[in-house]
Amino acid sequence: MKFRPTLITKISLVTSLCLLGFMGLFDYTNTRYFHDATVEYAASNADQLAETINRSAYASMLRNDKGSIFEMIRRIGEGEGITHIRLMDRTGKIMYSSRTKDIGKIIDKNAEACNMCHKAEDPRLHASSMHRSRFFTDSEGHEVMGFTKAIYNEPACFNASCHIHPPDYKILGVLDIVISLEKLNQKTSDYRNQFFLISCIFILMTAMLMTFLTQMFVNRPIQLLVAHSAKVSAGNLDVRVPVTSHDEFGELSEAVNQMTENLGIARQELEAWGANLEAKVIERAWEIKRIETQLFRSEKLASLGKLVAGIAHEINNPLTGVLLYSSMVNSDKLLHDDLKGDLERIISESRRCADIVSRLLEFSREAMPHKEAVSLNDLLNQIIILLHHQPSFQNTEFVMEYSPTLPNVIIDPGQLQQVFINLILNAGQAMEGGGTLTIATRLDEGGLLACADIKDTGCGMSEEDLHRIFDPFYTTKPDGTGLGLSISYGIVENNAGKIEVTSKLGSGTVFTVKLPLHDESVTGEPD
Repeated sequence: MKFRPTLITKISLVTSLCLLGFMGLFDYTNTRYFHDATVEYAASNADQLAETINRSAYASMLRNDKGSIFEMIRRIGEGEGITHIRLMDRTGKIMYSSRTKDIGKIIDKNAEACNMCHKAEDPRLHASSMHRSRFFTDSEGHEVMGFTKAIYNEPACFNASCHIHPPDYKILGVLDIVISLEKLNQKTSDYRNQFFLISCIFILMTAMLMTFLTQMFVNRPIQLLVAHSAKVSAGNLDVRVPVTSHDEFGELSEAVNQMTENLGIARQELEAWGANLEAKVIERAWEIKRIETQLFRSEKLASLGKLVAGIAHEINNPLTGVLLYSSMVNSDKLLHDDLKGDLERIISESRRCADIVSRLLEFSREAMPHKEAVSLNDLLNQIIILLHHQPSFQNTEFVMEYSPTLPNVIIDPGQLQQVFINLILNAGQAMEGGGTLTIATRLDEGGLLACADIKDTGCGMSEEDLHRIFDPFYTTKPDGTGLGLSISYGIVENNAGKIEVTSKLGSGTVFTVKLPLHDESVTGEPD
């Protein structure tokens, strides 16, 4: 049977390895620091010992009592941990040593006792405690630390009557102390072993605690989810995962329960739609496409609205200045007649630009509609009375086909008046030689919306124009701004309505505005 590690095993293993790595690094750093601190402490003690010997030696040398110096060195050299002590003169000759066999020998400058000061051409007169320390293995194979300290020619020495060295001698001799590091290394080893044992116990206890906590708070909820998934995959959509906590696992359990419930609902819907699945798919596809189109257009209008608002505000100030000053210059009596035509052209174009900026600002605003119950038939009648005497409608026949029992709509009449005026004016411009403009009202197929159809017998639109007719700045007119239908589209949507268009090139166009009813009890339209 193939071994498959559980989640608890993986978490415990990863945690233990991480802890082992960190504890190993910490053990190495801590042991290294302990060893260095111990060595530095030993060097400091050796320095204090050498200083004590030096001070005693000064006092004995002033009395010219070499015997007491040698006796003191011998006794100190017999102490625990001290291998030997040597006293050398400035030429490197061993004047006295706790090991009598070394007395009288000459120490080479390259020996361990001298090389830290004689490495360079000019010997160092002063060095720190650690710099005067050296580590090596003696003839018996033991690791030892050598410490040297110079004996300086102080004024109390060269001014004494018994002194034979001139004052320009800086160093009279060197005191060399060799200390065994066996005990220090043994303490470091014991410290490392104790720390390693504590680390192992700590890692073991952590792994056990992690295993227990992971089993309780992680593995158990996961096992419940796994068992639930197995039941769901077997087709049982009535099971639910018990929610035992308020953490991420609790949220996941609730989400899985919600998902299972949704799957059950979806299965019921699929079973109910099994007979007419193809029709449902086609219906949903068209609905999704329509929603995507509306969302795309709404997002496009919203983004573009923010952009044009900023641009319009930036253009409006300098444009106002141009219009103001050009009007002032045009009214000046000193202006030459030859320039009046150009200035009038500037004023005309500036006003045209100002009108475009005004429409841009209108397009960018999302004014909240002030809705009220309105008769759609009366609203359209008022608009026709206002427009039908305009020159562009002289050769146009108006046909009104109103539904007499059409319920009131709940809209902002001012905003919708702007929409219908724009649609009727567009229809008049599409019929350059005249034609028939039909305005009809009715209920939609479901009886839930009131519809107003604006139908002309003009030039119509191509498929490409039809798909882009509501896009901002898209126009089929030479002097159009492409904002009228975009603004109308936004107003209708803001009033919870819909605007649709059907057209064929050369056969006219029909704009349909659908608006919500005020009287929701109406379910149909009389014949």
